[in-house]
Amino acid sequence: MPTRRQLRVNNLLQEEISQIIRTDIRDPDLGFVTITGVEITGDLRQAHVHVSVLGDEEEAHNTMAALVRARSAIRSELGNRLRLKYVPQLVFELDETAQHAQRIETLVSKFENELPQTDHDFAPAVAQIAQLLTQQRPTAIFIHCHPDGDALGSGLALSLALQQRGQFVPMVCADPLPSRYQFLPATDRLTTQVPADFEVAVVLDAADRRQLGPFAETPDQAQTVVWIDHHRTNQGGADIDYLDPSAPATAWLVRPIIEAIGAAITTDMATCLYTGLATDTGFFTFDNTTAQALYAGAQLIREGANPHGIAQAVNKQHKLSALHLQGQALTSLDSAADGRIVYAQLTPGDFDATGAESEDTEGIIDLLKTVADSEVQVLFKATTHNCWRISLRSSLIDVAAIAQKFGGGGHIAAAGCTITGSLPEVRACMLETITSALDERQ
Repeated sequence: MPTRRQLRVNNLLQEEISQIIRTDIRDPDLGFVTITGVEITGDLRQAHVHVSVLGDEEEAHNTMAALVRARSAIRSELGNRLRLKYVPQLVFELDETAQHAQRIETLVSKFENELPQTDHDFAPAVAQIAQLLTQQRPTAIFIHCHPDGDALGSGLALSLALQQRGQFVPMVCADPLPSRYQFLPATDRLTTQVPADFEVAVVLDAADRRQLGPFAETPDQAQTVVWIDHHRTNQGGADIDYLDPSAPATAWLVRPIIEAIGAAITTDMATCLYTGLATDTGFFTFDNTTAQALYAGAQLIREGANPHGIAQAVNKQHKLSALHLQGQALTSLDSAADGRIVYAQLTPGDFDATGAESEDTEGIIDLLKTVADSEVQVLFKATTHNCWRISLRSSLIDVAAIAQKFGGGGHIAAAGCTITGSLPEVRACMLETITSALDERQ
């Protein structure tokens, strides 16, 4: 089992070797190469570099020979770039799994016409964003308040890709990192402080400006604003919009941008992207889990994401205070509209009594979804006195349309909004609106 130090060095070497091969090696025999992984020995003296080559056996043979010839030059450049006490000897090894993957992809492609296709061509938006980001202008990434796995995973993956291109890009969020996502790599670039100067703002996974909280207008300080999102209620309006409500996650949209800027998907990036995709599909159980989503997840696993480890970190590591908060929510559980609506509430007193925080409410709404015969689930969460964040879920009606009536938004089956007022007033208004929507459907 590699140590944490070995894993860090492996990722570092993978990124740097990929970039050196792409920019510095000029050998006519060098084909299309992907560094799929690096394994360094315990003494850090030798690194086994796993390589996949696009093409037939002859192209693979010629490429491996070219890499052997370039080995000294690559190692020398690594010495210039990295602060390592000893630059390891490089052993290039052909990754046979790539050939198996190609065969799998060939089989999958046979069924592509049967998979649901989007009605829009987003290639121009991807190309436009990639062209902008490769200019290396000062850039800042913005994600929504109360960050979830998709916002964090998308932003961190994109930031890591830009770092591979030689640029450090901070990720700005009004709220700190939730404890359940502390396992994610490169979280040091998450900040609650807006950088002093940035020319490009990239907003990720936010349905509208209000979800950025106190930073709602901050992206406008940039010369160019890019907005990347998959929420159906997003109306657009940025300089460059990349909005696809058919996408299962924003992480899904970020990946082609990473590839378009020429960055290699590392284990850290795969971990971030998989976290975004998995959490927004309910670990591939929600109705936005398509064949393409499963295939994308499998590809990220092949690139280094650990599905078991990610699921354990996100879903299986609850603080005692969070479990007590769940108990408070379940104690408040009630129903309306003849049981078609189930709802729970968490008051300021519940947070005080349990010592829980806002982030500890994640997952409670999913417990409400398990109530038999319920059609809509609602969770009222106090943020400040007389201010309530409301989470909505339904597999029957469009809860995004309901959330929009109160200034919120989201997806058809999962949405949210924030309403100011006393709990009895807010609850009565929301339940009445939902009941009307259910009655109209009948």
